Amino acid sequence: MGVSRSLIAAVAVGASAMLAVVPAQASVASDESYVDAVVDAWRVGSVYVDRTQHLLMTEDDAADLAERVHGHDPAIHIAVVPAVALSTMSDATDDQRGVAFVREAVDRFGSDGHFFVVFGGTGTYSGSVGVSPPADVALTGQLDNFTRGEPAALLNSVLDELGVPELPEAGSGALSPLVFVVVGVTLAAVAVGGLLWWRRRGSAGHGPALYRPSFQVLPDELDTLEERRNLAREDVTRFGEEISAADLQLDDPDVAADAQAAMDAYSEVGGAIDDEPDDLVLRAVRATSEYGRWRLACARARLDGQPLPPRRADCFFDARHGVSVTDWMYTPANGVWREVPVCADCRDMRAGALR
Repeated sequence: MGVSRSLIAAVAVGASAMLAVVPAQASVASDESYVDAVVDAWRVGSVYVDRTQHLLMTEDDAADLAERVHGHDPAIHIAVVPAVALSTMSDATDDQRGVAFVREAVDRFGSDGHFFVVFGGTGTYSGSVGVSPPADVALTGQLDNFTRGEPAALLNSVLDELGVPELPEAGSGALSPLVFVVVGVTLAAVAVGGLLWWRRRGSAGHGPALYRPSFQVLPDELDTLEERRNLAREDVTRFGEEISAADLQLDDPDVAADAQAAMDAYSEVGGAIDDEPDDLVLRAVRATSEYGRWRLACARARLDGQPLPPRRADCFFDARHGVSVTDWMYTPANGVWREVPVCADCRDMRAGALR
């Protein structure tokens, strides 16, 4: 089975099952290769995004791509994986490993079509089987039109080149006057409900914790979104300096994996802060930076022969829930408003209670 393929230079340095989207709910397990994960996902859907790449390829972008390629002939499959996936290939360079990864995934999948694999922080590779012209022609032609951290935009332009129909624009077509009336009433209700929710949220002292950097700042330095953005940019710069200063010896595969995970995290948050992130994105930047710093600390601990550091604190509300995933502003009875670590279930339950 022949595979036409091409290496594309780095396009991403920094940055709900719906239709054919297959979201990764967890990182690839140690006993499962990234190729296995991609092939298994392609068997049930067209687009697969590893959980660690959620800033590089958002759920909405993945869903739009999946809807666009769903049912297309020839078939089109897309995967977004971390750069560390390249280390699973034995070739000498990243270029060779990227090509080998796509070849192995396509060979295992065993069907004709166009295939695209985005490696976060490294590049995008394509393969085509039984299809002419191959996807590499379109991919190469579009590379210079996009900056880093834009894999969704790049892939959509490649789909244009391949003749895949675009999605209809939201709200296209004629709307009856009744629709405008309904929309107006709905927006008014949402506005009133939002005001009541905000007042209740403020009085209760509950809600997702806003972004704060890894270093100490005064409370009034976090008051505005622009201040939080600037602090995030400074913190990401410090994170990159920490990685550079670590100067790790990578002979141990476990140390190399930790170091690569830290660099992947740095690439993700770097892409996110290049834009104008809102508070939701800034929360993700904070979580990803914390994860990257933890993996960097794990690498140092392995080299020093020390126990691995804990990932995060256990859930504040019930330690049996396990390790926390985020922070929540909480006011205990007769207590002081403060930030506490919470697990995913407690976060979702309390977020639902605020609605």
